[in-house]
Amino acid sequence: MLERKNLILLFCLLFCVLGCAQITETAKVIWGSSTRALENARADAITKTYRCSFDDCYDAVLSFARDKETRAQEVRDEETRAQEIDRVETDSDDEEVQKNYFNIFINDRKKGHIVVMGIEGNVGTTEAGIFFSQPSLTTVKIEVTSLSESAKRKVAQIVFDEMDSRFSGPQ
Repeated sequence: MLERKNLILLFCLLFCVLGCAQITETAKVIWGSSTRALENARADAITKTYRCSFDDCYDAVLSFARDKETRAQEVRDEETRAQEIDRVETDSDDEEVQKNYFNIFINDRKKGHIVVMGIEGNVGTTEAGIFFSQPSLTTVKIEVTSLSESAKRKVAQIVFDEMDSRFSGPQ
């Protein structure tokens, strides 16, 4: 009986010392949704600052990333195109599809980051992080990072080109 009490006490002590944040991060690593590596890579991020509200900036980036429905529609469209190879396509939807550059893997508005995958020219599971911070009420700083230099450059190019065309440009 005394050993069991000591074991429970030891477990509780370890839980208090380690904290639940460590357990949560370990679970995220196992699950595959940890952003720690991308957060650590922010030191080498490509950054620009825009004059807009946080929500407008965040929503703009979401608007040119594929969501699950858009990706499913693209797969259906590819299957349809394969069946109709002989027909010349002149759909106006093609332009809209081209605006969806990558897949959203993690979307966390509270923490101010989006993790994307499916970056053209990279392995499908290569992650890139888009981090948002608000240095003032009227500006938003966007940081693009990835462990892959190629993915980081491609995502930064896409994000900043689109943001330049939507907002008053970088500050």
